[in-house]
Amino acid sequence: MTPVSLLPMLLILLLILLWISVVSRWLRVSPQEGRYKSIDGLRGYLAVYVFLYHAIIWYFFLRSNKWTSPPPSIIHANLGAICISLFFMITAFLFFSKLLHAKERKVDWVRLYISRILRIYPVYTAVVIALLVVVGILTHWRLREPLPQLLGHVIQWMISMAADVNHIAGTKLIIAGVVWSLAFEWLYYASLPFLGLLLGVRSPFYIYLLAAMFLALFIGIIYYWYPANAWNKTLAFTGGMIPAFFAAHPKVRQLAAHWITSLLMIAVLIIATLFSPYIYSFFTYLCTTFIFVAIACGNTLFGVLTWRPSCLLGQIAFSLYIIHGLILFITFMFIVSMPVARLQSPLWHWLTTAGCSLVLVTICTLSYKYLERPFLKATPQVTARAKRWFRLR
Repeated sequence: MTPVSLLPMLLILLLILLWISVVSRWLRVSPQEGRYKSIDGLRGYLAVYVFLYHAIIWYFFLRSNKWTSPPPSIIHANLGAICISLFFMITAFLFFSKLLHAKERKVDWVRLYISRILRIYPVYTAVVIALLVVVGILTHWRLREPLPQLLGHVIQWMISMAADVNHIAGTKLIIAGVVWSLAFEWLYYASLPFLGLLLGVRSPFYIYLLAAMFLALFIGIIYYWYPANAWNKTLAFTGGMIPAFFAAHPKVRQLAAHWITSLLMIAVLIIATLFSPYIYSFFTYLCTTFIFVAIACGNTLFGVLTWRPSCLLGQIAFSLYIIHGLILFITFMFIVSMPVARLQSPLWHWLTTAGCSLVLVTICTLSYKYLERPFLKATPQVTARAKRWFRLR
């Protein structure tokens, strides 16, 4: 067994699927019904892979003190890029579909953006607070920079800039650096009114004004903070927009759901994983788009994506994605401790990761029930209040 072996990752995935079934019963959490069950299931598996991907990076980080992403494995380098691209495609598909159906159901821009804020910020804010607590512990609660500068860095974190806080180099590693993807997500949300224009969907002037401001903000953030492969990463959103045009067509859905399509998806995934010339290559984009188009059009990968544990996993996917880095950091830095962790064999490293997975799934299920879901349910009330306060229509 090696630090990049697929077998322990598969075993941990099975453990996670078993454990979420148990925890969801304890906490009385049921999978929510949605139009795109396959996509919900896919989202959960992507989040789990990101967790295991960062567990691999931690193995090498503990021994070299260098955060190397992607890890030294062609398989995981390409799978990591495919995984993130699929996340972006999911976002693009769901929201571009709203624009395509705007003639039947007018886009409520105020509700849309409030729903995004209430979807992301409750959990993300909790994670940033936890990150600041970890920084406080690492610095023995001593202020190493002027208070205004510290507050400025906190504000940067709240708009997806991974600043070093209180002179802790590599502060972003406390959450495995996942904040970068939120900047790309917000970039896409800000572009939606302008994409709507291309489809003949007109919006109030203030929406274009605010969208333009935030579009400029996140273009700047990405340009300055996350320039690596930025164009290639952004291209992934177009792969999610493609199936929105025909995903509801009965004949397309019938073709997508065929077992031969499922086999083709697996074959394409293997080819992209083993033979992509570099991460986020155009070849990777084409292969990932093929896979996503099939799933968006109803393919369930032989029922795996619509299986109850998969749907439960999909519900807590955002918490999994945002929280997992914190669990890994606390485990390897404080509970196991770096001197001990760097001496662990690959087997013990994976056993430690398996233990982390149980804690992570439990915390994320609690997060979904008591943090994510209540805020999501509050969207209509918050939207109504916002419209009254600002006299919006």
